[in-house]
Amino acid sequence: MFFLVGSCRFVGNYIVMNIIFPELNYHEEILPIQNSDRLKKSIKGMLTIFKTYNITIDTNRFVNEQTIDFGKATMEIEKHISHLINEYLMDENDNKLIEIFHYIHFWGGITGRLIYVKNGGFAKNFNVKTYKAIVDKIKVLKQDTLCEDLKEIEKLFISFPYIGVAYGTKHLRFWSITSNNNKIELPILDSIIAKNMFDTKYFAWRHYCFYVIKMREEAINRKVSVTAFERQLYNHFNQKNKKQ
Repeated sequence: MFFLVGSCRFVGNYIVMNIIFPELNYHEEILPIQNSDRLKKSIKGMLTIFKTYNITIDTNRFVNEQTIDFGKATMEIEKHISHLINEYLMDENDNKLIEIFHYIHFWGGITGRLIYVKNGGFAKNFNVKTYKAIVDKIKVLKQDTLCEDLKEIEKLFISFPYIGVAYGTKHLRFWSITSNNNKIELPILDSIIAKNMFDTKYFAWRHYCFYVIKMREEAINRKVSVTAFERQLYNHFNQKNKKQ
């Protein structure tokens, strides 16, 4: 069974659209991303990128030749990212920001490779001051100005080449659940979610605020966190797509 939420129209710069939520047995536990050959290939592909372009973070403690369950490995990476963010909040410095950025791309996999391989690579494409500005805005997000604040974050992310909404919202996900002063959790919006829940073939930053609002409403209705809700949706649609 599916529940239909919303109608398709513009409100300011944001699209209000139909979003279909499947009726699942939702629960608060944040499950690992489902282990799969696709996940394995994605993470190992990112390891190759890091090795090729001399990105030096400690990946071997999470993924190595003995790794079998890559879903479980991603959960350990998530915990480590949270730990690093907490370290940063206690002692803000640029090197820690860059380290966190790399770990989020390690976790997110091969679709985040372009910032490392295109147009001069990471050193040319990444700006730590811009990333810090994004982080600072995430920390103070408020519900009553959410769309306006997200629009400002969108403008900053757009200044990074090769990072679209799917990867940008991975960063928003990690920073919001660990650092936001108002306990706002921002969900990831990627192609697996969008293609299965939206009534549009394409998705972009202009879809994001409405998606965040509806995800929060539906999570509250189901008495789960936004983060747990999004993970269950992702795993459900990922498994569904594998069967097709």
